[in-house]
Amino acid sequence: LVRNLYKRAIIVGKDYPHPDGLEYVRRKWKKALRDPENCQLVVDPDPDTANANTNENENERIIRKAVGRGRYVIREMAGTIQLKKYRTMRRRYGEGFDVTGETNRIGKSLYDMLK
Repeated sequence: LVRNLYKRAIIVGKDYPHPDGLEYVRRKWKKALRDPENCQLVVDPDPDTANANTNENENERIIRKAVGRGRYVIREMAGTIQLKKYRTMRRRYGEGFDVTGETNRIGKSLYDMLK
């Protein structure tokens, strides 16, 4: 589950708009996955107690919740990449076609021709 999340992050991170690109994403994700603050599991001092099964279920719930947050971050990364690509295309090819301005220009030229 966590390994699959990391693989997705690396695949999405290939196009990440940062000067270091993939290395930056790899470094940040490794740090985040190894940080115990991101996924605080329930530790039972005596694993033979009756609460062991409850703790396992709780730990699984905590891990799945953390993976869900990771998937959200991956979607946000993809959105950032798409926004960067959109802005680059817009900067490269201009603002686009001005429909209202063109309509007014054509209407004015037709009006001038009919005079």
